[in-house]
Amino acid sequence: MTTLGAVIVLFHPTAEQVARVVELRKHCDNLVVVDNTPQPDSRLTALFEEYDITLINEGNKNGIAGAHNRGLASQFERGADAVALIDQDSVMPENYFPVMREICSTLASQPFLVGPRIFEEAVQEYLPVLESNGIAVRQLDMHEDAGMQRCAFLISSGCAISRAAFAKLGPFDEKLFIDHVDIEYCLRARERNVPLYATPVLTLSHRIGDLRRHKLGPFELMTVNHPWYRRYYNARNAVQILFRYGRRYPIVFILNLSTLKEIFYITLLEDAKLAKLTGILLGIVDGLFGRLGPIEHTRPRLVLRFAHGANRRGRRG
Repeated sequence: MTTLGAVIVLFHPTAEQVARVVELRKHCDNLVVVDNTPQPDSRLTALFEEYDITLINEGNKNGIAGAHNRGLASQFERGADAVALIDQDSVMPENYFPVMREICSTLASQPFLVGPRIFEEAVQEYLPVLESNGIAVRQLDMHEDAGMQRCAFLISSGCAISRAAFAKLGPFDEKLFIDHVDIEYCLRARERNVPLYATPVLTLSHRIGDLRRHKLGPFELMTVNHPWYRRYYNARNAVQILFRYGRRYPIVFILNLSTLKEIFYITLLEDAKLAKLTGILLGIVDGLFGRLGPIEHTRPRLVLRFAHGANRRGRRG
């Protein structure tokens, strides 16, 4: 029988999110929580110990990528055959673990990544599931009777990674820290012939940033309202991914077009314009010159300048 563990990454979790962690322990074979909150919470240590939940205090030293890596390594060392990555904002369907365990058993010992459909709570819509040949992209039909399908990208939350896939692909890139970390991993999987699957029989409710709808004349626009430091990571890592994979997969240029769109939306519709646009500009520069890692190392003066902003380090939203 397939052993399916889970890794949950926390960052300043709410009481409701902690309660979901405890409830989740009933459904998976082993549960590892990686707390990226800078200051450890002793109450969590006692609570998770009571429920046989392994807690790793990572302190956000290496962002979401580092948290994933610590959790995955811990689970595979314990003998897990596959591990599900879960974000604290995600609400897992009741059938997630039995269905995912069956899928992992069917795929057996081969390398693979598999994830559910994602339902964006803020806008009450399913995110599109995409396939690509590296140049063009098409949206997959994800009706429940369509069966499991090969796809190009999966977000990390809800994604199960097999032991063989982690051995073949290695850890997430901690130099990226946060934002597009999962996209880079998916591109690496494609490059190394590790298949990605999406299953329409599972739906994961999730929030990406602070999505808001805006009416601008006859147009309806959507803003994510990420803080300035997330804008920095987004822009920087999009440039880096283009450098790494753009020649083989020109489709990744879309990430950089998205950066241009964000500049437009911030200018028109979001607050803290100076901080966010400065973050994007310096992120592009650092992406071009390969200055990677946490922003506190690459742009300490920028962090000091905007230190009044709350929670300077973020998690994957």
